[in-house]
Amino acid sequence: MINRGSTLKKCLFLFFLVFTIFSHADEYDFSAYTKYLSKEIKKGNYPGFVTLIYQNGEVIFSDTRGYADIEDQIPLNEDSLFRIYSMTKPITGAALMVLVEQGKVSLSDPVEKYIPEFKETKVFNKKAKKFERLTRSITLLDLATHSSGLTYSFIDKGIIKEIYDKEKIYPYYFLDNVSLERPAKKSYPDVCTFSEKVASLPLVHQPGERWTYSIGMDILGCVIERASKQSFGDFLKKYIFDPLNMKDTFFEVPNSKQNRMIDLYAHKKGFKEYGLEIPSSEETKKNKLVLLDPKENSFFFQGASIEDGGSGLVSTANDYLKFAAMLLNKGSLNGKKILNPETVEIMTTNQVEKKAKPYQFDSFGFGVTVGITLNSKKMRMKRGDNSFFWGGAARTIFWVDPKNDLVFVNMSQVLGSPRINNKVERLVYKALGI
Repeated sequence: MINRGSTLKKCLFLFFLVFTIFSHADEYDFSAYTKYLSKEIKKGNYPGFVTLIYQNGEVIFSDTRGYADIEDQIPLNEDSLFRIYSMTKPITGAALMVLVEQGKVSLSDPVEKYIPEFKETKVFNKKAKKFERLTRSITLLDLATHSSGLTYSFIDKGIIKEIYDKEKIYPYYFLDNVSLERPAKKSYPDVCTFSEKVASLPLVHQPGERWTYSIGMDILGCVIERASKQSFGDFLKKYIFDPLNMKDTFFEVPNSKQNRMIDLYAHKKGFKEYGLEIPSSEETKKNKLVLLDPKENSFFFQGASIEDGGSGLVSTANDYLKFAAMLLNKGSLNGKKILNPETVEIMTTNQVEKKAKPYQFDSFGFGVTVGITLNSKKMRMKRGDNSFFWGGAARTIFWVDPKNDLVFVNMSQVLGSPRINNKVERLVYKALGI
């Protein structure tokens, strides 16, 4: 629903936004893009989309279509609140780099400096089927680049998954723990208790040996708390959200904004993807999408015992655009400096060795919590080389393309639906004439 408590400042911003979009209406033709999104909604694969495109310092395209609630046909709004899941990770990375600039942490620091339990962490050798000692300490950079040896329960298929499931290593509300009853409680009282438990569990490989998508950014939340001597959420608010005027980004949705929350769905294919049975009901027999977290009683209305830096934030497309535009502008936005340009350069440059590159692709690297397009042609992408990006499990995505001075943000709210990222990108760049 539309927030009718708008201030004069917000009205002026919206007027400027509308004027800016209108001024570009004849310059770009996004009809093929919007037609494609409408088709996906009509096919029942997605509930709706909010898209924002920012180029050369201004919003050049804004589009909202589809539903916040499919059953009641409630339309999506541009200020709707989305569960951004892994798009939380780059925000955690920026927070980590704030601490680096403050001299309170170094990327080369061993994680055991902040969480001593990690000094005794073991590694499970799958070939030898035995547990081994660490060959070196896990570093903060290892955590930030998914090369620590940690994993997710839905990534690993062997003994580590069994251990993670047994110890309830779920810092998030997600499809693999969909059986959570309301009020759902996370399994640990805070992020550092969670991190200490994780330290007692084995890694899937030695640090730096491979790239494995993981809960590393959740562990960074504890590091940030202990290095800054304040809660992770408070740190984000003070150093990122408040300076960027990101008033709609939080781990727990406040009462005053809960009317803007939207339904979270899961596609039937998503249940299969995670090895789960599709809930049996009349609705699931005729629809592709299953309601997982209703907007009236969302998990995210509860106090977040674990402020999870890997997956826990709720945000809007507008708020995330501000964060991404700050990175595009080398650490500053609207006169507010979050990071120094050289710090953003480190964050958005490949930081992993060849043996630990994501999926072993020569064209894909990883910076501090963001993916890096090293060779867009090899990746069959239209964006420029050295673009950086990430997405969330509920089909939210952003990318920053410095070569074309561009930020793209697209948000939907469905787990496990067919991916459309490549098609979307081609249509966007075609509309832009790039």
